Amino acid sequence: MDHQEDLMGDSEGRLNEERLDALFQTYRKAFPDPEPTANFMPQLWQKIEARERTSSVFAHLARNIVTAALALSSILALVVTVSHSHAAALPSETYVEVLEEDHARQNLDYFEPVHVEPIAEHR
Repeated sequence: MDHQEDLMGDSEGRLNEERLDALFQTYRKAFPDPEPTANFMPQLWQKIEARERTSSVFAHLARNIVTAALALSSILALVVTVSHSHAAALPSETYVEVLEEDHARQNLDYFEPVHVEPIAEHR
């Protein structure tokens, strides 16, 4: 039994190696090695710098947008702070006292004016 498993494992291993070799051959055909010439390194650096310039444009744009957002946030915070400082001062009454006073004013709507005559005048 062990001998059969070894044979099956060997055949799978050979099959995997053949597939890997075929993959490498396909890769070499698709991406051949560049010819080593005197201009190889300068051309390579030109390609690298072109990519960096493209990405640096986006990085520069992103930095400008972040800076503008920070400035706008600071201005809005300043406006909110200044507008609150010009608002009326807080009442000296507590919250409960303000509610009680408001409640008393609302209850006045339910009372009707009453005319009270002195008792002495009725006799």
